[in-house]
Amino acid sequence: MRIIAVAGGTGSVGQTIVEALVAHGKHKVLILTRKPHHQVNELTYLAVDYEDVSATARSLEAANVDTVICAFGMESDAISEAQVNLIRAADLSGPTKRFVVSGYDMLFQEEHIAMVPTAKWALAATQAAEGSSLEYTRVVNGLFLDYYGLPHWRSHLKPWVNAVNVAGKWAVLPGDGTCQVNFITSQDMARFVARLMDLPKWSPVSSIVGQTASFKDILQVAERVRGERFSVKYESLGDLRDGRISFPEFEETGLESTGRSTESILASFHYISGTGGYAISSDDPLDARFPDIKITTAADVIESSW
Repeated sequence: MRIIAVAGGTGSVGQTIVEALVAHGKHKVLILTRKPHHQVNELTYLAVDYEDVSATARSLEAANVDTVICAFGMESDAISEAQVNLIRAADLSGPTKRFVVSGYDMLFQEEHIAMVPTAKWALAATQAAEGSSLEYTRVVNGLFLDYYGLPHWRSHLKPWVNAVNVAGKWAVLPGDGTCQVNFITSQDMARFVARLMDLPKWSPVSSIVGQTASFKDILQVAERVRGERFSVKYESLGDLRDGRISFPEFEETGLESTGRSTESILASFHYISGTGGYAISSDDPLDARFPDIKITTAADVIESSW
């Protein structure tokens, strides 16, 4: 049994991972928080100050933490710095040997930094982990299917539109809408993360293939289930690259503190997805390691939600 600390364990992705770890039942789970938190449902909370690397290291050591899973919602430079500090603290903690870098997204590269702020933060954390003595991994899982079922699908995720708005019956597809994307529910992703804890050795990237489909495929399922044609716009990759996307309405993404508009942020993500950025290629995905985990499909989510 390992002692696993989940940073950001009260957030959207973090809660989902904590639930999966508890359901898995093989490891003791601690939740790292910035403020003291009373015990809930037998979960143990550990208050840490991410700005104080030495104190955080002592807390991890005192709790005999073997593995840290970071599940911060990456929305600012300050949160990114907190993750880098947590990596440094884990490296200083004697019993702490492993670290999962926050992401649960695509495999960002240097070329993506100019497009989306999350790329810079992902690479900063990866570089910090590479420079440590920790065994680390970054979970790459593509896009979450939960959004196509909200508000009816049980999920801790906040609303977000990836090309198709099932509730509003409209879609804005990047390019011709046929570029392949990998999808998974947050719950299935979390189950894979829980099982990842059992592996004796990690790779720097832990890929989850989930379901491979196009946004056009998602749209067809959504129209069938909702029983009518959606209002559909095909957005040129050039407009997306230039920060324009024809959503009829926008909800803030949480990334606006970087100085970018909501429209330009969403356009950039759709440009990346429309040019293959969210297609996962791996010779050894976690799906193959744990074939007993049944993948929930887009049809499963949409049909059960609508």
